[in-house]
Amino acid sequence: MSSSEFDGLAIVVVNFGSHALLRENLGSMSPHFAGTQFVVVDNWFSEEERRETEELCAAHGWTLIGLDTNTGFGTGCNRGAEVALSMGAQELMFLNPDAVIDNSSARALVEAARAQPMALVAPRILKRNGDVWSAGMDIDLVTGDARPWHRRPEFNGIATIEWFTGACFVLSSTLWEACGGFDDDYFLYWEDVDFSARVQAAGGSLVLISHATAHHDVGGTQAPGSSASKSEIYYYYNIRNRSLFARKHLTAPQRKVWKASAFRAAWAILLRGGRRQFLRPVKPFRALYRGLRDSDYGV
Repeated sequence: MSSSEFDGLAIVVVNFGSHALLRENLGSMSPHFAGTQFVVVDNWFSEEERRETEELCAAHGWTLIGLDTNTGFGTGCNRGAEVALSMGAQELMFLNPDAVIDNSSARALVEAARAQPMALVAPRILKRNGDVWSAGMDIDLVTGDARPWHRRPEFNGIATIEWFTGACFVLSSTLWEACGGFDDDYFLYWEDVDFSARVQAAGGSLVLISHATAHHDVGGTQAPGSSASKSEIYYYYNIRNRSLFARKHLTAPQRKVWKASAFRAAWAILLRGGRRQFLRPVKPFRALYRGLRDSDYGV
């Protein structure tokens, strides 16, 4: 597969206040992906950020979709895919601004998506230090817990839904149309879990290409001065969207079990930020209350 065979591939990146990462990551990739459409969806952050992003896109020939509000990740992906497909894209790669993938790994993903049009194809995602961050994840349909790939042998026979992180994956336009894209209801977090479930519900499969790798600066897209693990938004949407996923994808008996464990799961989410935050607990406890309050299991 020569570089010209990237014709038909669109790389969609949803940006929010991260033009420096676009310059560093997408800018380093762009010269090595001849024939590829680069579509940057810029959720509104500030006038300065929009200006910087416009200049970057103009300099590199990327297509810019400048939005007037922050639509969230999934809706941003949908807007980017809509434009990419209208320009003739046959394969879509979704890539975080804080992620980068080399030419050969991208080629392996595209080849797999072309050979298996109903497959959602992902690489192993590495941290900057080379450690594996993700090679697929599972959602336990009994407890609602998320588990990494390497723990699968411990839970053999337990009902799960496999999912890929939205940091980097590729799929065909055929599969995109079959699953209907991302669900706009999530705004942030769990949208890639939901998307993976929608792919499988549409008759698709999840395929990991283990020799392909992307590097991800975990948490790199957080706004300056913030931390994903201590953000009230992070806590709220993780707690709220866990129940949203249950309502959309689980049976009534499964939803009842998830509802019974909702507080335990919400508390575990708060603990991701460490215990020092509870010295000033207003934001985490407010997120806990609001997330549980806005949970709707429909049972």
